[in-house]
Amino acid sequence: MADITYLSAGMKKSGAPALPAGQASTVHCLMIPLTSDTLLLPNVAVAEVTGYQQPETILGAPDWYLGKHTWRDYQIPIIVFEILNGNVDGTFGVNKNSRIAILNTLNGNVQLPYVGLLAQGIPRLQVIQNKELEENIAAQDKQNAYVLGFVLANGEPVIIPNIDMVERVILDLSL
Repeated sequence: MADITYLSAGMKKSGAPALPAGQASTVHCLMIPLTSDTLLLPNVAVAEVTGYQQPETILGAPDWYLGKHTWRDYQIPIIVFEILNGNVDGTFGVNKNSRIAILNTLNGNVQLPYVGLLAQGIPRLQVIQNKELEENIAAQDKQNAYVLGFVLANGEPVIIPNIDMVERVILDLSL
């Protein structure tokens, strides 16, 4: 299984191979719907997708931090990615299709092994081949620390999130 960071780091504008030599040519991914965007993550980055339950609110937390949710005896921080990356102004909705995508963090930190993202629908499976992934030139001006890349996967605009930065900003909160 290839690491999704290879997808964004090795991407070519021409649609040339996005994965380095010796890496898998396909990656099994989940496309996670948000309010106005879709995240693209490899299956191995997502521990589970659960139904939405109102998280326990934490006083003094930023607006992108919804609170904590108990999952498998862990207290998982739940975030709204669109607010964290500055894509929406703090307004978001929860509907009957809302889910929590529980992500594995990447650094092996025992204080934060998982992070929950609010999803606005049921994530869908997608097999991505390196030839089906290209840079989304229309989104170049949106780049920020919480996004590894804005890409087109089979022609659909998606965001590859920077899970390392999401993990760091949550740990820095000390909530």
